[in-house]
Amino acid sequence: MNSIATLRRRALLAATCIACLGAGGALAQGAFPAKPVTIHVPFTAGGFSDTVARSVGAGLSARWNVPVVIENRPGGGGFISAGAVVKAPADGYVLFLANVSTNAINPNVFKRPPFDIGEEMEPVVIVARTPNLLSVGNEVPVKSVKELVDLAKTRQLTFGTPGIGSSGHLSAEMFSPRAGVKFQHIPYKGSPQVLLDVVNGNLQFTIDNVLTWAPLAKAGRVRPIAVTSLKRSPLLPDVPTLDESGYPGYQATSWFGIAAPKGTPREVIAKLNADINAVIDTPEFRQKLNGAEVVGGSAESFKAYIAAERKQWGQVTRAINLTSD
Repeated sequence: MNSIATLRRRALLAATCIACLGAGGALAQGAFPAKPVTIHVPFTAGGFSDTVARSVGAGLSARWNVPVVIENRPGGGGFISAGAVVKAPADGYVLFLANVSTNAINPNVFKRPPFDIGEEMEPVVIVARTPNLLSVGNEVPVKSVKELVDLAKTRQLTFGTPGIGSSGHLSAEMFSPRAGVKFQHIPYKGSPQVLLDVVNGNLQFTIDNVLTWAPLAKAGRVRPIAVTSLKRSPLLPDVPTLDESGYPGYQATSWFGIAAPKGTPREVIAKLNADINAVIDTPEFRQKLNGAEVVGGSAESFKAYIAAERKQWGQVTRAINLTSD
């Protein structure tokens, strides 16, 4: 009898411990976050990607009453910053600013990437999108996409972008076969140098981020003729899309979202998703993004979006044989 009673007591104690552990786990999940959260950004401070991360971080910090730290780690095609995230504990305290370059373009370009970013990260939510702007120099005698294409059929036109493999470069490469013309790409190390050569007539046009070029277009330094999103940009509402200009379905945007290490608990992903959606769905947040499209949505829809983007840019990079060691 004593042995049976002892076994019963042990079984009851074990069940109680399991219940306590379960309750503790639930409490731990309910208390998330209980310490500072870090968002890793694979670009230098001061750019638009940094603005997105800091705006999300500020909103979450205010909502949680917990610090959200932004850590900029540029270089390595984004894999340096992403590598720090995929090696971190999968608990939601280390996040990544996912973006079109690191998560969709570069996995297709690098011959031997250090890891498969699609397999090693859990998408949380897409935050924002920005189109590129197709602008021509004021000396170029065109005012529409049709006129630009017609001119390109009579002579070689050059365009500049901030670099090989940039969103602007690949946007042009995706447009070129649809237009039935071949443009000559001149890569630069940044947008300021592109601007100088477009304004001075050394380049005929550029495709680059609308946030950078809209002020220049409004100031009359370049002539905007199309944006690369399916919807017109609120920054230049009179400028048509390429879709409207005779290229149905054409869409090429820079986008930014939040991702977490693979294996992050679904409850944490759900909380991050809900809280970030709440942060970005405010007038204050939209004002900080200065005309960019604020998106939001579910983690599942962001995962599907990344997969579609990776497929699209894979087709473009393979068509032009763009690779990097």
